[in-house]
Amino acid sequence: MIIRGVVDRIEEDTVVVLLGEEGLAARWPLALLPEAKESDLICFDFKLELPGSEVKKMSPMSLLERLVWQR
Repeated sequence: MIIRGVVDRIEEDTVVVLLGEEGLAARWPLALLPEAKESDLICFDFKLELPGSEVKKMSPMSLLERLVWQR
């Protein structure tokens, strides 16, 4: 699923992005979008990587490793 938005403003260490036609506001850490400037168009590509039923079977350590190390 691709969601597009526009950078509305930057507040300290947070980027405020207005998403889709609805204009829903999402706050995103500036550290994850370090080059973002006001009025930039942003595209987020979301996908289901692992269903919740599989995640529940994982140990906390293996889940953390997957979140941190897999790209």
